[in-house]
Amino acid sequence: MRRGFFFIFAWLSVVSWAQGFPGRDDAQGGMPFEVNRSFGSILIKAQVNGQPATVVVDTGSSHTILSWELLRVRPLALQQAPAPEKGSGLVGSARWAKATLKIGAMTWKDRRVLVMDDFQDLSNSMKQRVDGIIGEDVLKEFNSVVIDFEHHRLLLLR
Repeated sequence: MRRGFFFIFAWLSVVSWAQGFPGRDDAQGGMPFEVNRSFGSILIKAQVNGQPATVVVDTGSSHTILSWELLRVRPLALQQAPAPEKGSGLVGSARWAKATLKIGAMTWKDRRVLVMDDFQDLSNSMKQRVDGIIGEDVLKEFNSVVIDFEHHRLLLLR
């Protein structure tokens, strides 16, 4: 009797845990990602202001950065952002803007993001179009970020 209760409790716990994945769109949970062959970067599909976008998931980037072309704004019309104090990778002049960002089932309206015009170089290096970078400012809103390489799924858990 005790074993049966434990089994049912364990099964219900796993089912409850799996159903708690935001953006869950199949039995595996999470959202699909691809790995860029040139850099090994993790790329996901997102929407920015209702437009489809391909973005890099970058745990080392302190801010989310989007292409000014994707936002359809002129960089000079935006508020100047200070130069980054730490980190490596994409460096250039950036400006602050607000955008509606949708990743999986999660949506952020009027999300403060950095806007840059240097994504053509990154796209050329990666040999595919890249519209932005999802950084720590978005990722830290979750308790866990799980990268399931076996199933190519990204799980953002609250």
